[in-house]
Amino acid sequence: MPTVAVISASGGAGKTTVALALAYYAAHTLADPRKVLIVDLDPTAGLTLRALGDSGYGDLCQQGKTLYHMDLDFDRGRRVDVEKYATRPGPAAKAISNVALLPPGEDDEGDLAARVEKWFLFGGRDRLAKLLKESQALERYSHVVIDTAPFFDVRYTVAAVAAAAVAVVPLRPTVTEITRTIRMLKRLRSAGIEIKPLALFNYDPGRLVRETSTLRELGFKIPGRASAHPDQKLRQLVERLTAEATPIKTVLQYKRELTDLEFPRTSSDKLDLIICPAAAEIYRHLNQHPPECPATYEEE
Repeated sequence: MPTVAVISASGGAGKTTVALALAYYAAHTLADPRKVLIVDLDPTAGLTLRALGDSGYGDLCQQGKTLYHMDLDFDRGRRVDVEKYATRPGPAAKAISNVALLPPGEDDEGDLAARVEKWFLFGGRDRLAKLLKESQALERYSHVVIDTAPFFDVRYTVAAVAAAAVAVVPLRPTVTEITRTIRMLKRLRSAGIEIKPLALFNYDPGRLVRETSTLRELGFKIPGRASAHPDQKLRQLVERLTAEATPIKTVLQYKRELTDLEFPRTSSDKLDLIICPAAAEIYRHLNQHPPECPATYEEE
């Protein structure tokens, strides 16, 4: 059963979009949508708010349908069943309407951040893995995608990676972001976490023109033609990155259909064309056997 953690060294790298894209792809291509689970391990609830909005998230917190409440119940010795705490967005998020979503959670007494702090006070880097096992999430779902907070707080990254079969690191092809990503992966290794994740470049090739030419020179699949000279310093950094992570050779390109205002709240035929090439390559690394993608989407 593939469990994928989506982690990043920086905020704004597209981590939530990638998590949603992988869950969408699994639900529409690899599995019964009801067999796919998204775990929102970011205490700011970015993914949940994007899918359900403020009122939808607030309702779930009041109902106790969150990861925070699951963890509280487990601490109190109660039997936990993931179905009690997860929800399906339905019409609020059409693209993932039948995918199960486990929000982070909060109430007047506390929030997920306080629970995670407690996990690590007692050496509980495996707490999320244990919760997924004890709640039967690993039996009920064939695909689990975990969204996390950025690496500014290392605990969320560590907990997610400990619960996953593989980690995916979305990043932009810039000197700063690649440098931060390499540093993050080295820090994880120095903390005893052996991981060689999949690196996914997620950006707008029309804006980062020289960076796009550099990636093309290195064999990345990006539609269009080179329109600038490659950056040799950036090339060296990408090559250094490959020592720490396995690069996905198809980038996830920025498109309007993947923005907060569009995805996952609406569904369109273009989503498959945009998401499939990169997502299929990621799932192949997990020994899945995705079907061939439709023709690559190009702007008209």
